[in-house]
Amino acid sequence: MPTLFPSASNRLYFAPVTPDDFSELLGLYNSNPDYMEYAFGKRVVTLETVEQDHKDNLAFPDSYSVMLREQCSDALVGISQFILRNPRDEQAWLGLIMLDHHYQGKGYAREFLDILIDWYAENGYSSLHLAVLEKNQVVIPIYEKLGFSVYEERVTPKLGRVICMKYEIGTGGEI
Repeated sequence: MPTLFPSASNRLYFAPVTPDDFSELLGLYNSNPDYMEYAFGKRVVTLETVEQDHKDNLAFPDSYSVMLREQCSDALVGISQFILRNPRDEQAWLGLIMLDHHYQGKGYAREFLDILIDWYAENGYSSLHLAVLEKNQVVIPIYEKLGFSVYEERVTPKLGRVICMKYEIGTGGEI
């Protein structure tokens, strides 16, 4: 059993997503129309899409769906979904980190990733994996700058071509 996920970082606090949050999350999702089109095939999604995305994430054992909120204002900054072990490869996976477009480029994703990787390290994990949609590969250099490296490309029925990346925990590569 892992330790409890941290409740806060320097500027953020983290709270589990509940169904009461879906309406607020809808605005966050729709602030990212390019990603919505890549992931869901439409630039504007509905409340049902947010609900189904949450349900899909929680279908994995040991999954987490966390809201990222700014400590000073309580504003919704983003959402992250991650799991302890992906049943396909038994690895820890970051399924999603999405920030409201107003908060992008301000270091919030990096701050969250620092906390996430430290938590995985504390719980004995040696790597963190993620997948980038081919149409969203503009983020690959960002992940590479943070220490992630490409290890595989594959095609999935739902999402098409994805680029799989991993971060080796404990190799001295600091995020």
